[in-house]
Amino acid sequence: MDATRFPKRGSPLDPTLEHRGSTAAPFHKMSHRVPIGVLRTLTLLTIAWLGGRIALAASPDLTAVRTAGTNASSVLLDAPARAAVANTFLDLVRIKGVSGEEHAIRDALRLRLIALGATNVPLKAIGSNVPANLALVIPATGSFTNQPGILLNAHIDTIVVSTPEHLAFDPATGDFHHALESDRSVISSFGGDDRSGVTVIVSTLEFLHARHWSKGRGHRRIVVLFTADEERGCVGAKYLARRHPELFDNLEITLSIDGPLDLQTRYPEESLVTVVPTRLMDVAPYSRTLGQLDDYCRRAGLRSRRTEVGLGMGDFAYFPPEARAQLHLRSPVRGWHNRERVKVQDLITHTDLLATMLLDWDR
Repeated sequence: MDATRFPKRGSPLDPTLEHRGSTAAPFHKMSHRVPIGVLRTLTLLTIAWLGGRIALAASPDLTAVRTAGTNASSVLLDAPARAAVANTFLDLVRIKGVSGEEHAIRDALRLRLIALGATNVPLKAIGSNVPANLALVIPATGSFTNQPGILLNAHIDTIVVSTPEHLAFDPATGDFHHALESDRSVISSFGGDDRSGVTVIVSTLEFLHARHWSKGRGHRRIVVLFTADEERGCVGAKYLARRHPELFDNLEITLSIDGPLDLQTRYPEESLVTVVPTRLMDVAPYSRTLGQLDDYCRRAGLRSRRTEVGLGMGDFAYFPPEARAQLHLRSPVRGWHNRERVKVQDLITHTDLLATMLLDWDR
């Protein structure tokens, strides 16, 4: 709990005194003994204190968010699609879903993808504290029905102290940020890890469905795994690998998009980071994906970085070998669970890249 949002323990404004066995009288029982002038001063101070916090937690300007999306650059996405990416992030990141309590975000994602023709995969509930994973399949169409599928993965939980109610937006930089990030006593996470990765996957699928698949363009099977409880030891991914190995059958590649790694990059010059073992860079299917990334960067005028930092640090590390999950795209969030920032342009760039990759696999 964010202690700075509440009065100091033991002060007259502490609402917990009555419930902690304190000998001090609760505030509401003291009122008849406190001079009215003191009460009025305390009341005004409390209102001012709360008012300051409420002002900090004001909702982002929707017009500014949409404008940032419209004005962003892209290879594939038109202006409405770019604006939709920014709006999608805002919609998804504001749904609370800390580790172990992901049901609301899971259900919201299920509805969005079923609208695209995805089929929900029933998951076994074995044991207690079963993770709230979400598995869906978008069936192959056209001549791709016999082709291996592609698995897309991001985790839907956030760290337990994430406070999306303090999400703010800076039109000058195009950054979503935490309204209390300047307060060093606050863990300023709003859930950019990994709702930014989830946004990229959802936005990519919605764009491809609207602009390509619904117009008759064939595509291979897409498996979507939104894993739960990643922040508490990749519990959701381990459960799926153990209880549902069939999800990973007949796959061309797995593309995980996960949150920040403990790696310093030359941002914004290196806005795209790929985690992949050096020994596999020239081995299919990873070599083809890296070639797609290089080609996209040439078209978009961007630079990328490849690293081994982060191997074994996310859900993809616990998928079985047949998942071909050795390549991981870092999601568009900066910060290490603190002072998080997510730039609209980066959300769109990652969506642009993933859409380009999926279209290329279906050529």
